[in-house]
Amino acid sequence: MSKIILILLLCSGCAKYQVVQELRVNMYHMYNPKRKKVEVILTEQNLQVGKWYRLKNINIIEIEDER
Repeated sequence: MSKIILILLLCSGCAKYQVVQELRVNMYHMYNPKRKKVEVILTEQNLQVGKWYRLKNINIIEIEDER
């Protein structure tokens, strides 16, 4: 029983996002249907449209706002 609870706790933060489209070179539109959340990320990695990824496993390039 404790193993099942541990698995549920570990997977509760395992949000997977699906790559919907590549907007520009290495800029991706990603969607999580469970959380109804959209992310646009920039990364040096090549992601495949239609595949599922965890954001924590992607090297996201942070861009500072110059306003």
